[in-house]
Amino acid sequence: MHAPLEFDVVILGGGIAGLTCAVGLLDAGLRLAVVERDDLLGGRARSWTDPITGDPVHIGPHIVTDCYANFFRLLERLGTADRVVWEPESLLYTMFDGERAIDLRRSWLPPPVQLLASLRADPSLGLLDLASNGAPARVALGIDEQDVLRLDGLDGRAALTALGVRPAMQRRYWQFAAMSILNTPLGRCSAGSLFRAFHHAITRDAVRVGFPGVGLGDLFAPAARAAVESAGHPVWTNTAAAEILGTDARATGVRLADGRILRARHVVSTLPPRDLAALLPESWQGRAEFAALRWFSAVAYVSVYLWFDRRITARQFWARAYAPDDLNCDFYDYANIYFGWTGRPSLIGSNIIDADRVADWSDSAIVERTRRELAENLPAARTARLRHAAVHRIPLAVQAPLPGFEARRPSTLTAIDGLLLAGDWTRTGLPSSMESAAASGWGAAEAVWAREGRPRALVQPLPPRGRLARVLMTAARAAPWPPRLRRVAARRA
Repeated sequence: MHAPLEFDVVILGGGIAGLTCAVGLLDAGLRLAVVERDDLLGGRARSWTDPITGDPVHIGPHIVTDCYANFFRLLERLGTADRVVWEPESLLYTMFDGERAIDLRRSWLPPPVQLLASLRADPSLGLLDLASNGAPARVALGIDEQDVLRLDGLDGRAALTALGVRPAMQRRYWQFAAMSILNTPLGRCSAGSLFRAFHHAITRDAVRVGFPGVGLGDLFAPAARAAVESAGHPVWTNTAAAEILGTDARATGVRLADGRILRARHVVSTLPPRDLAALLPESWQGRAEFAALRWFSAVAYVSVYLWFDRRITARQFWARAYAPDDLNCDFYDYANIYFGWTGRPSLIGSNIIDADRVADWSDSAIVERTRRELAENLPAARTARLRHAAVHRIPLAVQAPLPGFEARRPSTLTAIDGLLLAGDWTRTGLPSSMESAAASGWGAAEAVWAREGRPRALVQPLPPRGRLARVLMTAARAAPWPPRLRRVAARRA
């Protein structure tokens, strides 16, 4: 028998949320322990070295934006914010339709019309298509959290169709946004999640896009571990939790799979919902707030890395126009991103989202199809020789924002005294993302500070909205939703 180890806070999970929470508590004078079951820290934002080439690769290509106030607060605290590489300020992304590149750029116009000129320049959209986007823009401008829940029972396609958005506009931009931002097809995505994401996009100035100039996990995981351990707190990897301990009303610690008992006044779980559900004591299982944990559904993800013998593009990243039979959504050339890679041949990373559809495909078939899609957009890829390829199958990218997702996202505080929740799937008011994970980690640390009787503000607000956007938001909130949307939302509630 192991003697119980005494801590003030035990944090389950060493991803962005868990490490952010730990960093947020370093000044609290508490005894901390971070428990991670995998051998690498970083969670769904980890990275490692490819064993063949020695190059850093990510669990999947990720971007950051300059609206990620909470994620950058973590990087700044760790001294690693300068490891992010930024796109040119005016370019948000390029969408390829065959070989035709359509750049989405910010203009001199203020939010919420800062991207209108780029949309107008897309030859696949007519004036009627653009005009049909006015109704969802009005709804999104006025949306608040209660409206998000009112729309949560609808899928995105049903809501947009009720608002009269033309099929071309749905296919060209809304379907792409659902897949690239929310990782879920438009017809299976919560309309509440979708319209909240659209609200954030159009009420603030168009954001700058950045990329990790090193391995994604290297942005934060090693420095966070060093900060926590140098303060005298253990960070255990390859260490699984077996059970959260507690009475009917209070969490008292964690039992590890190796039999050790960690006693703690605060247990912070940053685990995915189904993993958390498996650790709960039987007496907690029937509670309504925990019954929802098994409802959540993970998005399967496949990331493909292709090493070529030459440089095939000067672009950092781009996307494909949505097509139902496509595999890949977006591509990145890390030879144009990683520090010190000037003159290196292209290393292309791509994302296959909603990847259950390729679960039975072989790695070689996925690589071949990815090469074909790449060559459709970049002619230089047709003659380049593939030197090496790696396919990473990721069973859990994020939790799918299916209809009902927003209503089920839990708060940081639970009905169990001493049990706190964090993770990008919790109720942060943001899409599941690295920013949502970081915000939840700071929020959990705030909650511990408050329960210790020393309140401290750690969560950072989003950047301010534009002046015109604020005026239009006020007007939109005073106007009722179009009748058809009200009827459809009421039927699905």
